[in-house]
Amino acid sequence: MVQISFWKIFPTFLAAILLVACSSDPVAPPPLEFNITAEHKANDNRLFYFVVRNTNEKQFMLESYQEIANKAFSKEPDPAMLGVFSVVPGVKQVYTIDPPTQGALALYFLFTQPGMQWKKLLTL
Repeated sequence: MVQISFWKIFPTFLAAILLVACSSDPVAPPPLEFNITAEHKANDNRLFYFVVRNTNEKQFMLESYQEIANKAFSKEPDPAMLGVFSVVPGVKQVYTIDPPTQGALALYFLFTQPGMQWKKLLTL
């Protein structure tokens, strides 16, 4: 199981939304911090990847696990890719990204054997 502390990043989301709502010019939201702690038995105690990507709801729904894995490890960088991070089970890790001013954030977990809940969409 992977745990992301939503309440830790919620104030950042709220501040970013208020800044954008009160301004006519798009203002870059502050960096987002993700605290990831995976149980020792996650992915059979093997390294896996946490991927953060700028997307929209339609893309998020249509893209397959294989498409995301290909984009995450492509030689040609995907401009929507905000971060590809290694996750070691049993170790608390903190990752920071600069969120986009528009769109949604897609969070993907690339496991050896992905289940049904390998991705999550966060709307900004």
